[in-house]
Amino acid sequence: MNNAFLKDLPVVISTYPNLSIRQINGQDILKGILDISDDSSAIIGSFSVEIYPTEKFPYRFPKIFEVGGDIPMEADWHKYADNSCCLTVEQDEILKCYTGITLLNFIEKEAIPYFANQLYRKKTGHYLNEYPHGKDGKRLFYKELFKSSDQELWHTCYEHAFNRVQIRRNDKCYCNSGEKYKKCHMPVEEKLQIIGKEKILNDINSMKA
Repeated sequence: MNNAFLKDLPVVISTYPNLSIRQINGQDILKGILDISDDSSAIIGSFSVEIYPTEKFPYRFPKIFEVGGDIPMEADWHKYADNSCCLTVEQDEILKCYTGITLLNFIEKEAIPYFANQLYRKKTGHYLNEYPHGKDGKRLFYKELFKSSDQELWHTCYEHAFNRVQIRRNDKCYCNSGEKYKKCHMPVEEKLQIIGKEKILNDINSMKA
């Protein structure tokens, strides 16, 4: 059993009384109703959920399932055939969990926004914001991370991040933005190092136009 997950359970159920601790196949999970509120704290929707520990928690997300049937089990709705919810792309999850997360933080920062976005889609026909599935989602993540869709710049940034290409913090950034390196692609390189050299290179190569 994941001790970090177990340690967080009492805080979560005291904050969200409609969730309770249940035991499934010998492990403690969270199960119950997760209410979604608007800016005025009025409840605008509720979802029946189960949250399970994962081996890498708190350095990766726990697994959350929508079990009430309120979201179609379709990839386009970011919900799979086993009722598990797809909250974001893997690379974004790695960055968010780099220093470790709490279960309460996961619910408030990831799960609730996911379900609020589902309610928004039901009302408007589209999501307020989302990463697409598969290669398109990966490409959008890196486009936002690199601040460009130019894959030559992606490789340049990769070389700076992992192959010790020398540039001083206060020099102009190599992307020709006119900004200082420390304010432009230096923070991007730090995120690349968190995601990992091999994964970044495989991702970039898999998206070659």
